Amino acid sequence: MVALTLNGSGIRDTTRVLGVSINTVLKTLRQAAAQLDSQPLPERVTELELDEMWSFVGNKQDQRWLWYAFEPKTRQILAWHCGRRTDESCQKLLDQLTPCRVLRYCTDDWESYQKLLPPAQHWIGKLWTQRIERHNLNFRTHLKRLHRKTICFSKTEQMHDAVIKLYIHYINQAQHHF
Repeated sequence: MVALTLNGSGIRDTTRVLGVSINTVLKTLRQAAAQLDSQPLPERVTELELDEMWSFVGNKQDQRWLWYAFEPKTRQILAWHCGRRTDESCQKLLDQLTPCRVLRYCTDDWESYQKLLPPAQHWIGKLWTQRIERHNLNFRTHLKRLHRKTICFSKTEQMHDAVIKLYIHYINQAQHHF
């Protein structure tokens, strides 16, 4: 069930393919996400790309933003946070990174980054965020609920965040095998 969800199948797709109930799929995904531990951060990172990506829960007016920190050398997601597109959400992402010494943050021109990141370590521009922008496309391709024009969406923030957590864990583990 988890593999289907992480490869572009929605909940109803999974129920049809496997012949199980929606509640079974939802329960399995929630349990799988709950069992995952967060990975330890490295002590030092030369470069981190930060970005935020829009999706929604329930309806398009209930926006949910995925904020995350991508380490391009290892292709790992070191930290992530789901919330609104606010300085507070950006700060929650940055708070997760405090145990790690980051030499350079690369972002787009979103104002929260300019307010919260040290100017000497903050590099702004498309040139510095190409890899994370490409990674955003992977997210949207592999998780049906993140497609921009879809009828598949999360009905609860808990389920939305659980599927994102599963996907991040999956891709981080996959990078260890390259």
